[in-house]
This record gives sequence, C-alpha cells and structure tokens, in this order.
Amino acid sequence: MPFAIISDIHSNLEALLVALEDIDRRKITEILCLGDVVGYGPNPKECVDLVRQRCRTCLMGNHDHAVLYEPCNFNLPAERACYWTRQLLDDEPDDDVRRERWDFLGALRVRYETDDFLLVHGSPRRPINEYLFPEDVFTNPQKVMANFERIEPDICFVGHTHQPGVFLDDPYFDPPHELADAPFFDTRGERAIVNVGSIGQPRDRDPRASYLVVYTDEDESPTGAKGVNSPAFGRLRQIEFVRLEYDVEKTVQKILAEPALDDFLGHRLYEGR
Repeated sequence: MPFAIISDIHSNLEALLVALEDIDRRKITEILCLGDVVGYGPNPKECVDLVRQRCRTCLMGNHDHAVLYEPCNFNLPAERACYWTRQLLDDEPDDDVRRERWDFLGALRVRYETDDFLLVHGSPRRPINEYLFPEDVFTNPQKVMANFERIEPDICFVGHTHQPGVFLDDPYFDPPHELADAPFFDTRGERAIVNVGSIGQPRDRDPRASYLVVYTDEDESPTGAKGVNSPAFGRLRQIEFVRLEYDVEKTVQKILAEPALDDFLGHRLYEGR
C-alpha cells in the first residue's frame, strides 16, 4: 500500500482537512509528518489534535521547537505567531487536553529512518533548521552535496522551505512540473532529497496545498523504521506530488481577525509565497 508524507501545516486547518480527505479518498492509512504543525496560522490546537490522531509519526520542525522553547532568528511576524500559539495552548481549560498537546510536541523526534528512506524536517545534517533551497544547486552546491553525504538510504524526504521538488546528487533540482513523468518521480536507481512542499503555507507561487504519495513495490521485502515500533514499508518505487485547492479565503479571514497574527501571514497565502 502507498503511504503519505505531509509537512509544514502551520496551523492551517482548512488545508489540512482537504489533504486528509484526499488521503482518505485514496484509502491510504499511513501518514508521516515532517513537522511544523504549528506557527503562522490560526488553528494550532485543531491541527495538533489531527496530527496526533492521524499520523504514524511526526518530526520536530523549527516552529514546533520555537513554541516549546524560544523563537531564535525568527522575523517579527513569525516570532509573534509563536508566542501567540504558546499562549493559546497554555490557555486550554481542560488540563488533560492541555497536557496531552504539550506532551505530543515535546516528544517529537528529529529523524525517522528505515533501510530505504530518511525523514527530517530541515536537512540531513541539520534536521530542524537548515534550509535546502532550489537555488542552492547553483549558489551553494557544496551545501547540497554535504547533505547527500549525510544520508545512508538513497532517498531523504525534507520540508522547511515549502518548495516541493527533487534534488539529485549532480547536484540538480527539479520542481514537480519539470519531472520527466510529472507529477511522478521514479525513485528506483536514484539518490535524491525530495522536498514535500507545504500543506498550509506553500511558497512556490502556487497557493494549493502540497503533499506526497509514496508508492512501494509489494514484492520487495518491506522494512520498518529503525528502533521504533512501526509498520513495515515496501521498497520505494514512485513518488507523486499532489496539489489540492482549499478554502484559502477562510484561512486568511481567520488570520486577519486575530490581532496577534500579522496580516501578511494571511495575504501571502493568496499568492503561495
């Protein structure tokens, strides 16, 4: 069976619900999340609850880390959103629910690895907060190659930049629409770092939510995650980049109605930036 990978939800409930509906429509039961469940958006509590309920595992993103600790090197809108999110989680009147949400965020891991793939939020060498931008293949190829040196499986999945696509170890970067079999990428025989894109705040000038469906070879011996109690996954065969329209306007109006959230965080959603 295929499985899904989501990332960078950023408290955008409308986008997350649409993605989960599409995953359910495909009868996919296993979902992996690369983190940044919170930050920027208006519905952190609801998004944390859904990820807790629906995802097999979730990683620590830099915004999840910032809400738990301190937002270091964040711009002012992102910093304010982190403090507002923290206060909202703290103000939960149900003691058990409040504790369960904080326990969930506090227990997020920074890596998830099987024999066939690695999951991190940022990059293989700095899992929480290093950005791998598409333009790095031209402006900083040493950074890209240094990250390929840090992965043992052939395929690594990342988020963080909110820009979906495939890094190859030439180095080269293909956005989804430029793949030879777009929106599919055949993983067999390839070494690649694959950016999932963002559910709740795309930044590739496409406002639609982005996530991945990963197809496996059922006749290959499946492997489970190393050191954790998890289901087995088959050998990776193909990746599908999925884009979905959602009610952007509803999310934007929620952000504009909350004084603690910068209006820019809503307006940017219209343009996917």
